[in-house]
Parts: sequence; structure tokens; C-alpha cells
Amino acid sequence: MADDTTTAEETEEGLKFDVKIEDAGPACKSLTITIAEDQIKDKIENSYGSLEDEAVVPGFRRGRAPRRLLEKRFADHVRDDVKNQLLSESYTQAIQDNDLDPLSDPQVDDAEKLELPDSGDLTFTVKVEITPDVELPKYDTLEVTKTLTKVADNDVDEEIERMCQQGGKPTTLEDAKIEEGDYAGVDVKIYEGENAGEDAELIQEIPLDYVMVNGESAEYKGHVAGIVVDDLGKQLTGKTGGDELTISMTGPAAHENEQIRDQPITLKLTVGSVHRIEPATTEAVIEQMGLGSEDELKERVKTMLEQKAEQNTQADLYQQLTDALVDKVDLELPKGITDQQASRVLQRQGMEMMYRGVPEEEVRAKLAEMRSESEEQAARQLKQFFILDKASKELEIDVDEQELNGRIAMMAMQQGRRPDKLRQEMAKQGQIEQLYLQLREQKTLDKILESAKVTEVEGEESAAKPKAKKKSTKKKTSKKTSKKTTTKKRDDE
Repeated sequence: MADDTTTAEETEEGLKFDVKIEDAGPACKSLTITIAEDQIKDKIENSYGSLEDEAVVPGFRRGRAPRRLLEKRFADHVRDDVKNQLLSESYTQAIQDNDLDPLSDPQVDDAEKLELPDSGDLTFTVKVEITPDVELPKYDTLEVTKTLTKVADNDVDEEIERMCQQGGKPTTLEDAKIEEGDYAGVDVKIYEGENAGEDAELIQEIPLDYVMVNGESAEYKGHVAGIVVDDLGKQLTGKTGGDELTISMTGPAAHENEQIRDQPITLKLTVGSVHRIEPATTEAVIEQMGLGSEDELKERVKTMLEQKAEQNTQADLYQQLTDALVDKVDLELPKGITDQQASRVLQRQGMEMMYRGVPEEEVRAKLAEMRSESEEQAARQLKQFFILDKASKELEIDVDEQELNGRIAMMAMQQGRRPDKLRQEMAKQGQIEQLYLQLREQKTLDKILESAKVTEVEGEESAAKPKAKKKSTKKKTSKKTSKKTTTKKRDDE
């Protein structure tokens, strides 16, 4: 229902105007702003006053040019500048005074035709998507299940094998054919349209992308340029340096780029190099970690896996809790959710996986899969963001500089890097804000968990490996859980 409220606004600079705010769709407002004629004239006079002091006109000293000459030479410039000032100042003040939280840039109706009137008022309409209203459920109505698991000996062995693989040396092979398990260095071009030729519009070009060539165990699925290709491993196997590969497909439904999102695209890959990993020996890993024996290595790895298990168990609780919140909250999203917002969601997911120590290649693969999720799943991710943002504000959750630095230090340790270098890199890529939001969400979920009903279940499956994200919120009984269960009740229940 339309707001139909008309209010008068006045900025610190003295600009007065009327604004009428109406609903223009889900989480979208239409602001009709009217600026009176006298306000326009005052603004024009101020602009000419500044111009008279600063303008340099041939034949006159600075500040001595007559007003009529200035009006003749600079009238169009002054009027255009005044119009832009009035639009910007009135819109900004209307947003602030009415506590609107914009998600996107404002869209002025008929912007290209809008002119400053010779006489009379200036009226224009601007539409803007805003943060949607969220009505949160009572937190004590939320239920989650916590699975208690242990790290087994075979988990330790598998992790040591992975560490040997990760610590191995890549060898560049000359004139070799690609095999399963290799890395291929490829140049990537993404064109618009199905079966597009090189005369089609070039959407994106990546001079060098390293692609993991997965085999049958991964169903040949791989990712290139952040896009999942179902049989990429099969198509690359047997190729060699200089070979080309063309893949026509539909872009991921949740991709950040609207030219790729759910659109027909063509990937053109040129193989530049082939790399094969020579795994490191267990002895080399022991030496690299500064340990004295294989028993010490196993003990260290077990401790690391137990820490990962705790993080993954907590991550699973967070996911259950957010699923429950999303299912309970009725929320309409703006129709034109921005590319930037989708990109932020992916960045937060990537940092959350990095914090849990997920290897870089797995992070890239998971993010590529997330881009391929359905539009419904993408909308669900955004609903989660708005819900937790509202909960953070209601619970007065904040993150200080010490907490940010602590998380960066932990991520740096897991990646074997210096914290100051990692922070510099994250700041350069604009990821500090996303890390702040991620920490705030986690603290918010921790606070909500204090009120939620948590059922603990003893299970046999190791939690050292990340669990798959749940597509449904329906409860399922794990086949690997024991019969013994305990329900942990909070003091306020």
C-alpha cells in the first residue's frame, strides 16, 4: 500500500523541498521530490556568485567580468550544474531523514529529459531498492541438532596423504598430453551467445587460469573462470599445449555478471601449459613442519583435524539455524537485486571456508558450484543476509578491530602466511568489510543459539570434513548416528 505521506525537508545548506514516498514494489520506494522555484533561483544566484569571483574571461581581470556576459557564456553549464546539485542534495537528505537504507543506485524517471524549468517548481521521481522489512521469529522456537563425532585414524592418514599432495612440487611438462589429476594452464575467453564465434561480444577474458582436470571419481566435473562445466575433465584429457576447446552452455543462475547469469555463453579455452604434481614424501612433510617423527606428525594432524571438526560442527549448526530462520520469515526481495549484492554473498562464503581451513582449490570449486545454483537458491542466500542483518541490529551485535585482526591472524596461520600481508591483500580486494559482516553474522548466530533448542546426537561419522550445505530444511535421521541422544535445554526454557 502506498505511503502517501508528504513531508517538507530542509538540508543544513538551507534547501527546502517536499517529498512524497510511495511503495513501488517489493522493498522498493518511489520518491517524488518537489523543489520550489525560489529555492532554484537561490541556487542559481549562488552559482553565479561563485562564478563571478572565479571566472577568467578574455579581456577582463579575474572577478571583473560583467554578469550578463557570464550568463551568456555559462548559462547552460550553470543550469546543468544546479540541476545535478538539487537532485543529489534533495535525494540524499530525503533518504537520511526517512531512515531508508538503499541497496542500489537511485533511478530517476526520464533522467535524460529532465531539465531545470525556466520558471516554476522542479519535480522529479526517483525509485530506489531498499533493505526489506524483516519480522523475526522468537528464537526459542528454533530447533537444531548437534552431532558429536570423533576423528578416526583413517582421517589422519587421509589428511597426511593430502598434505603430501599439497606440499608436492609442480612439474611443467613439455609436449605432454593432459591426464586426470593434472593442472592445465588455459587462456579463457567468454563470448555472448550460443556457439559464438570470435566476432561475438567478448564478455570476459582471463589470460591465465589454472584448471584442475578431474577424473571419474569427481564425475569429470570441473570449473574454469569460476564456472562449473560438467564434463570439463573429459574434454581436457588428451589435449596438449596450443590445443583449443570450445564449450557452449548456459551461464550459472547465480553468477555476479548479468551478461553471464542464466544467459547462453560460449567459452573458448586455449591450453598453454600442462602441470603434474609430484607428491612430497612423508619425511619431507615432517621436516617442513619441524617435527621429529611420524608419530609426532600424526599427533599434530589429529589435533588440527579435531579443531577443524569443531569448526565444521559449528558451521553445520549455523547452517541449520539460518535454514530455520529463512523458512520462518516471509520476506519479499527487491526484483532487481544487484550484481554487487550477489558478489558479496559469494565473498562471505569463500572467507567462511578459508577460516575452516578448506584448501584453496576446494574453495574455488565450491564457489563455482554456488554460482550454478538455481535462482531460488540464490534468493534464499540473500534472504539469509537480510534476516541476519536485522537480527544483528536487534541484538546490538558488533565486531571490533581486535576481533577482525584475530580472525585474519587465524586465517593467515592456516594458509602459512604473515597476518599483515594477508590483511593488506584483503584490504586491496575490498574483503575487510565482508570479513566484518561474516564475523557479525557468526556472533549473531551464537547469540541466537543461546535461546534455541539444541539436541545433541552421538554419531560415528567424522566431522573433520566439511558437511555439504543442506538444500532442504526437512529433518533427516543420520544412518550413522547411535541410538543415544540427549537434549540440551537452555536455562530460560
